[in-house]
Amino acid sequence: MRFTELFVVAGFLVGHLCWTSSAHAHATYNVSGYGAGLAGSTNGVDGLPTSGASATWTNGPVAEYAGGLPVNWYCGLHNSTQVRSMQTGLAPNPPAGSQLALITAYNDANDPDLATNPVLAVGGLSWSDPSNGNQGWGHGLDYGLIHVTPLDTVLADGSVKLNVTVADDPTDGVAVQLAYALYGGWDTNANSSRHQTFTTSPSPVDNPLGATGLKLIDFAVATAPGQTLSKSYDVTPTYDGKYTLLVAALGGVAGQYQATIGLSPTGLPSNEELAECTDNLATATATLTTLTSDADGDGVADPQDACANTLAGAAVDAVGCSQAQFCGAVAVTTKAGRNTCKKADWKNDEPLLTAKQADCAYDKASHLCVPKS
Repeated sequence: MRFTELFVVAGFLVGHLCWTSSAHAHATYNVSGYGAGLAGSTNGVDGLPTSGASATWTNGPVAEYAGGLPVNWYCGLHNSTQVRSMQTGLAPNPPAGSQLALITAYNDANDPDLATNPVLAVGGLSWSDPSNGNQGWGHGLDYGLIHVTPLDTVLADGSVKLNVTVADDPTDGVAVQLAYALYGGWDTNANSSRHQTFTTSPSPVDNPLGATGLKLIDFAVATAPGQTLSKSYDVTPTYDGKYTLLVAALGGVAGQYQATIGLSPTGLPSNEELAECTDNLATATATLTTLTSDADGDGVADPQDACANTLAGAAVDAVGCSQAQFCGAVAVTTKAGRNTCKKADWKNDEPLLTAKQADCAYDKASHLCVPKS
């Protein structure tokens, strides 16, 4: 069975922040989908955005895209804190104004037989197929365009991170082992095709599937089904704000996914930085607790307290020892020790020159160094 027969491909984009006026599209989904007249596909072919009618896009076509890889969605990010989500639709009553509402309206007007609950889904052998030398298959991928625009405005106040999160969609009851490859640039080759091997082993390559203009930035592979992938990348002028995300799955299990694409100023924590910060905070909190703890309540923190278990209310010296503890610590088993006891100064923790000024005395009856009465 072809991978294109395994799952429905459609979806929507929801902007978490208010849409601002711009000449660029905010978020749009290609309801043409791809292949074999599947539910969610309006034309029975690959639904190329350069050849499909503009009505196949929920929020307008991506006129700047000239490649041959069938794009499923476009995500436009227009300010340094914008975040957009791609996920399974919530039929039958999607939120007014949402991308799913636009998809549903298109379906109702053009092809009521289309699925009423469009989803984003990937094939289970799109990243790794043992029978294909552990390489993937392009026809099982989802293709997304990311556009940081206008780039000079987004970067005007300093450096910015592109945050990419791809997670299993729990609504389909299938735990998918996901993977993704992030490329700088958009495909510019009208002859590229998803109907071929998608090289992933030992790693993805530049310009996959006959594309032109795609430079591999990074990739991530879940180690188990259901694991969420989340990484952050510096936004630079290198790719003119254009990125391509290829989403895949491995393990032979096809299913739905959710993706969140967003920006954050470098001054704000990225996904990885936030996790590191949380770990550092936990470590710092534990260290602070250790450094400031005072188990015997004598006012001297445990790391500096030379005498533990001081009696409640007892006066202590600078290192947390009461007079009794200080004197009792002096060994009097030798004549030299007894002389030290007779001259010991509790207040300054230094031996005194005369016994008259000492805070301790040698008790012959108990053979102990005790506080001077």
